Amino acid sequence: MTNISVYQFNKVPFLKDLILEVENQGERIVLQATGPWADVMAPYLKNYIDWLSSRGCLARYNGGNVYSLYLPPIPSRAHARMVEGFVQTFFLKKPTPQAVTIGVTNTCQCKCVHCSIPGPSPIYPPLSPEEIQRVVEESLALGVNNITFTGGEPLLNPDLERFISAVPPELAVVQVFSNGLMLDDRRASSLKAAGTYAVQISLDSPDPEEHDRLRVKEGAFQSVRQAMANALKAGLLVGLSTYATNRSIEDGSLKRIVGLAKEWGVHEMSIFDVIPTGRLLLKEEMMLTTESRRSLRKLEMICNKPSNGFPRLSTQNWTNSGRGFAKSFGCLAGNYQFHISACGDLMPCDFTPISFGNVRNHSLADLWEKLTSHPAYCRHQNNCRMQSPDFRNKYINPIPPNTPLPVLIEAFDDGRDDQSSSY
Repeated sequence: MTNISVYQFNKVPFLKDLILEVENQGERIVLQATGPWADVMAPYLKNYIDWLSSRGCLARYNGGNVYSLYLPPIPSRAHARMVEGFVQTFFLKKPTPQAVTIGVTNTCQCKCVHCSIPGPSPIYPPLSPEEIQRVVEESLALGVNNITFTGGEPLLNPDLERFISAVPPELAVVQVFSNGLMLDDRRASSLKAAGTYAVQISLDSPDPEEHDRLRVKEGAFQSVRQAMANALKAGLLVGLSTYATNRSIEDGSLKRIVGLAKEWGVHEMSIFDVIPTGRLLLKEEMMLTTESRRSLRKLEMICNKPSNGFPRLSTQNWTNSGRGFAKSFGCLAGNYQFHISACGDLMPCDFTPISFGNVRNHSLADLWEKLTSHPAYCRHQNNCRMQSPDFRNKYINPIPPNTPLPVLIEAFDDGRDDQSSSY
């Protein structure tokens, strides 16, 4: 079965008469460009489409091919918005966000040793349902095509399905990151009915006792296993999310998690780098070594061969490598995405404890402009800023102990003593 969509670029003046016909033929995508600039734009877009097609289709969703849970299905109107956003960013030099992560609560049943959540704001209460709705609407107006609800544990927010159903599927896909503890059959079906595209469930260790210890929650591992099954049964796209450490790469634990992802039938596995943030903010010695990165890249290449039968591995290690198509991504913070904390602070990403202001005081458009015009974020950067010595020396290491997070960016730029977020 094939599906054909017409992509147009009404927000890009010189491309307003360019028409792309995008069609999925089995697992491959083909396109045909007509109109002004077709000869110029078609090669760029064809390279992108061919690269996706070579990675293999993970699933079908509403007639489109899914190549990653972080991308809208192709073809689709949401994906057309994504392509238009890239054109605006790279050709018009007008930064356009593709994704937003929104914290809908700081509450969680776990007390993870590696938790990156800054904690409750000393100034602002959690966003109300109406304020979260406004954040969703303003994010869509900026151009995002992927909205991810996070926490804390987002399933603890009783209005989560309300937020999900407010996202028009022709504009964006919706993901939910969860620890799996509350993802029973009923909640999985409820998320699906609300319009959820995918759930990402976190797993820290292939050993049940170790996962429970890291989460400080007995039974957490078994809940992950059951949540995966419940989500798949409900017809959701399912991802397994974990992080790589030097130890987990060296002792084979990470490889065993990949094996579990295959056994449990997930569609995609996300492997983030261990990042010194949150409760690990000052643990810079934990960052991956060159040898660990080399081993992780080898694991990714082996597992992503379609003939090997593993779920797709999407790694931060590749995204920040500067190799091939990774050059188009690099550090996603303030480039591809932004984060809104549960108390309304706009942060470059949920790993960066720096606020560019609060949505209660400013529009998202103004805060995004402030972020993308700042010297630390106005240029493309391949490697993760939170793992960059230069960035950390200027923006992270000067944070005094016990300072409430996130810290307002002006504290560093102006050299002020007041580092609380009140903008």
